[in-house]
Amino acid sequence: MNKLLYLLLFITLPVFAQERKPLQGRIMAGDAVVNDVFVINKKTGAEVKTKDKGDFTIDVKTGDVLVVYSNKTEVREFAVSELSFADVPYIMSVNPKSYELNEVVINQTVTSESLGLVPKGQKRYTPAERRLKTAADFEPSLFLPPSPGIGIPTDAIINAISGRTKMLKKALKTEGKVLAIEKINGLYTEQELRDELKIPADYLQGFIFYAVEDATCAAALKARNDDLAKLTIANLALKYRAILEEHE
Repeated sequence: MNKLLYLLLFITLPVFAQERKPLQGRIMAGDAVVNDVFVINKKTGAEVKTKDKGDFTIDVKTGDVLVVYSNKTEVREFAVSELSFADVPYIMSVNPKSYELNEVVINQTVTSESLGLVPKGQKRYTPAERRLKTAADFEPSLFLPPSPGIGIPTDAIINAISGRTKMLKKALKTEGKVLAIEKINGLYTEQELRDELKIPADYLQGFIFYAVEDATCAAALKARNDDLAKLTIANLALKYRAILEEHE
């Protein structure tokens, strides 16, 4: 009898350990709280929106990953651990989104190309791409006499030591996701996501983030292949709804 009880105990303990429970959190940007920000559980697809004081509650378990996303903050991911439940609320810090102009257009006839400032047809970089290119320019340069020898630009040395290039590559990847999200919002309205793809209203942002994580969908969006993107998104909607049903 005792052996049977021990066996049942060992069988049921992992089940209880894997159950999700509410996590009370708060989104902060520096000393300021951030409201109207989406918090998405990548594992279950569940999403909530922060309230006036930046507070939210979402069901999670150790090992889940929470994504914080909005049009006013940079996208960040947080891994849930046992320590996440230690403080109430659990503070999740994000960075406000900065806006940088790619170029200033004076008029339709005068451009940097027409003035001969840059070669015609030269690749234009996004802000994140420009920062990464600057950090990656790690070529030796010759000093002028009287100090002959091989020199390395100071910025490149600092970047190599601090790991800034790795950070900028991550920023470039994040920028790509944000652009992909904007493209999906251009392909579908919220009503179309609900009516055509049958995505529940409470999970729209979670589905969009799920879609841009897919390599095929991301490539189609980047190539501006709307037909392939819509076909891929439709297939992803079926998988996403299956995930939601699995975790209900």
